[in-house]
Amino acid sequence: METSSIVDYRPQPAQPADTDQVGWGAVPRISPSPLPRTEDTEFPEDLTVVSTRQLRVLCNQTYRLLDRDFPPMEAVHHYEMLVEEIERREVQAEVRSAPVRTRSGFRDNSLFARFELFSDGTMVGHVKYEMKGAHAVLIQAVVDPRFDAVDVEPALIRQVLLNAHRRRIAVVPYCPRVREFLAEFPQYRALLPVDQRKRLEATIRAAGDA
Repeated sequence: METSSIVDYRPQPAQPADTDQVGWGAVPRISPSPLPRTEDTEFPEDLTVVSTRQLRVLCNQTYRLLDRDFPPMEAVHHYEMLVEEIERREVQAEVRSAPVRTRSGFRDNSLFARFELFSDGTMVGHVKYEMKGAHAVLIQAVVDPRFDAVDVEPALIRQVLLNAHRRRIAVVPYCPRVREFLAEFPQYRALLPVDQRKRLEATIRAAGDA
C-alpha cells in the first residue's frame, strides 16, 4: 500500500516585504504623508487675521527652522513678527480681563536682546544690549516718541542698572544716554568694569575742565 505524505496546513507567518526590491507580487510599505514644512507654506501677510492657536503653531514651526545649521534668511524676521503679535494679544487680553491691573514694570526680553519698560500695558522704552561673557554691553536706549523721554529715559536706565546689580552682571555703557546717566548718578558706576569706569570718569573730568 502506498503511503501519502502528511501536509501541514498550519498558517505560516507572513514574511515582510522587501522595501528595497518591490516586485509585482510584493506589497509596498505605506508610510504616512509628511506634514507640510514651514518653508513650503506661504507666510501670512496679515498676522492680525490669524487665530492665536495658529500663530503658536507657526511660531513653533519657525523656531524649528532657526534651530537648523543653515536656517532660511527670512526665518528670524518671521519669528520676531510672530512673537510680537502673540505678545500684543496677551497684553490686550490682560487689559480686557483686568483693566485695573494692566501690565506695568520692567523685564529682560532675551529673545530680542533688550531691556523693556512697560506702563499700562504699553512698552514705553527699551535698551538694546549684547552679552559679552559676563558683561552686558548697553548699545542703545530708545523711548517711544509718544512719551516724554525726560521722564521715561532715567527710569528705564535705572531699572537696567538695578537689574544688572541683582544679577551680578557688569555693564559696558556704549550708549551715550547711559553714559550721561552715569555722569549724573555716580553711585551706579560701580557696576562698570574697572577699565570702563576709569575711562568714563576721565571723560567726565575732561568735559568738566573744558
